[in-house]
Amino acid sequence: MKNLVTLFLIIILLISCKKEIEKSVSNTVKNKQINRTLIVSEANFKSESNIFLGDLALGNKTYFENLNKNKGYSVLKKQNELYEKSYLKFENSNVKMNNIDFKFEKQLISGGKKHRIVLYTFFDNKKKDSIEFYRNVDDLKYEPSNFTSLSYLDLRDKKIWQIKYFSSPLNKSVGYVLYERSKIKENGKIESDSLYYLDESLDAEMEKNDLYF
Repeated sequence: MKNLVTLFLIIILLISCKKEIEKSVSNTVKNKQINRTLIVSEANFKSESNIFLGDLALGNKTYFENLNKNKGYSVLKKQNELYEKSYLKFENSNVKMNNIDFKFEKQLISGGKKHRIVLYTFFDNKKKDSIEFYRNVDDLKYEPSNFTSLSYLDLRDKKIWQIKYFSSPLNKSVGYVLYERSKIKENGKIESDSLYYLDESLDAEMEKNDLYF
């Protein structure tokens, strides 16, 4: 009787081990499939464009809300550094999406000492619209002494997210000019879609400093 009980316990133990092994193998296979999917998706995105389309964080739902907290200056400073690094040795590049061609062009301004990135749209090989995609000015005469414009091109949804702001490295303050989203129409035209924030007084300061595109 004792031997039968022992045998029965051994059988239960073996069955339990088998199930755990099968479960472990199944999870391993699933994880490999998930990892492979992520890698393929990332590769597909990179193959669509070999240039910097901007920081996708600009399109997050809580992006601007989080900037209004005390961390705004440091977050924007890091973002601007990312743009500067990405466009430091930038050469003009094109991205094609369906019937629309996007051309990123680096232009020298302020006597050739500064640069900006301009995004042009083409439809049927004809220029349709343009937007100042990136610009950073750090030598304004008065405080706040810096002006920055950051953009993000969402190719999938054909949207452009953009934030413009003045900042001061002296007291680490930020004054937001605007935060908006634009839509790229089927014919390549760029139209304002949603204006989430606008400070008209700082918008006037842009005109005083000749910062309009």
